Amino acid sequence: MIISRINTINFKSNKHREAEMRELARLKEFHRQYMKQKLLEQQHMEEELINRISYPELDNPMSTKMAGFLSKFTCAIQNASEHNIMEFFGDETTAKNLRKNLSPECQADSEILRKQLQETEELKDPVMTLICANRMKKFVPKKGILTEEQHTNFVEGIKKTISTIVRNADLDKFEPQDKAAILEMVQKVEESDSVNFGIEAKLKTLVDRLNSKKFKPGFIPPVQVKYLEVVKKILK
Repeated sequence: MIISRINTINFKSNKHREAEMRELARLKEFHRQYMKQKLLEQQHMEEELINRISYPELDNPMSTKMAGFLSKFTCAIQNASEHNIMEFFGDETTAKNLRKNLSPECQADSEILRKQLQETEELKDPVMTLICANRMKKFVPKKGILTEEQHTNFVEGIKKTISTIVRNADLDKFEPQDKAAILEMVQKVEESDSVNFGIEAKLKTLVDRLNSKKFKPGFIPPVQVKYLEVVKKILK
């Protein structure tokens, strides 16, 4: 999936909504298989999983694939659509109000896509979202693919999406130092003039620090909680 190959997408037809749904389904299946492989490789009891499962490497394949999808999706929504990106990533009240002026068909499409996106694992945890954001630089449109206005819309849409997801997350589950690092990085995203946000060094420091805490008795990094919830389902 390469953003430089994006064609103009019109979200006014079921055909395009269904294409996005299929892509999300493929990403979810990839995530399921990726997690299953990681878990099967370990071949240990749940106690071992608590000690071993942590935030992934910054260039992990799932975050990269999700960055590609979000880049393509945001570019299409921002430049060739009657939809607003906050229908999918804003709070429920905002999303509902934005849908009011859409046709009934488009309202239904919006709700379906929102539900699918909200259930995506990479967007449920603020650190995972930042890892995904850090991969956005891999999917910058080549020069000439978009007009200057379209490129600006694309960048602003990505920034708003990442900012909204992270700021709406439950950051109080993180220790003060970690929460401050997350907020500092999301501010860098908001102030950036491109999708190369310059957060990689600070993000790596945060991820390494969070992962190191798994060695402390009784501590489970926030991302592990969600992973442990799906362990039994995956291994059934």
